[in-house]
Amino acid sequence: MDVEHGDVWEELRPLCARVMSVPPEAVVPQARLVADLGADSLDITELEAASEELFGVSLRGTDKSGVSTVGDVADLIVSLRARPAHTPVAR
Repeated sequence: MDVEHGDVWEELRPLCARVMSVPPEAVVPQARLVADLGADSLDITELEAASEELFGVSLRGTDKSGVSTVGDVADLIVSLRARPAHTPVAR
């Protein structure tokens, strides 16, 4: 895990635990948001909004079809943060 991933992970883990009302130990990279952590559509929406605020990225308009685990969320955030500031986010 590189530094950027580590930084995102350290902030994402407690956020996921709070939003999904699970113990932090349950939030591991391979944990599936719905199947393992019990997230429903409201939890996912809250996680998106909180992630946007916390990490300064916009998840709207991004392809989230391959995002099913906490690790996938971290990867998406890292990739969005790596975009140059002038790169428009699809809406």
